[in-house]
Amino acid sequence: MKTFITTILLVFLLQGCRSGDNLSKEETASLMNEKITSSRYTFVAQTAIPLSGRSINLDNSYSLRVSKDTIESYLPYFGRAYTAPISSSADGGIKFVSTDFDYSVSDKKKGMWDISIETKDVPVRYKLFLKIGDSGYGTLIVQETNRQSISFYGKIE
Repeated sequence: MKTFITTILLVFLLQGCRSGDNLSKEETASLMNEKITSSRYTFVAQTAIPLSGRSINLDNSYSLRVSKDTIESYLPYFGRAYTAPISSSADGGIKFVSTDFDYSVSDKKKGMWDISIETKDVPVRYKLFLKIGDSGYGTLIVQETNRQSISFYGKIE
């Protein structure tokens, strides 16, 4: 009897801890709309897609965090560089924190948001283009002058 009660309690506990993945399409679209309009979300990269080469699956540690006053990028880079890095501590990734940037969201078309971000206060100027769907999944394209562009596929959290 004690095991039965413990099992029932465990089932109720797990039901209460379920993730937001079980939301309806309308609830997910509403949640995405709220995140995009408030400019508070994190793009978690799941796949890197270099301009040349094969796609690379990533773990969940790579992300682009967006808020009204700060953009934080911790993304890997795979591709061709046109110039050598100046700093000896450069690790080759797309890693920066920017507080001076242009941010624009275009009107939602066909269930997709188009977001562009351009940094102004980091040594390397980045142009970031996010295309996010109602489902919460999206594509991020990162451009800079000294390296080939790279794309990432991932989920908004």
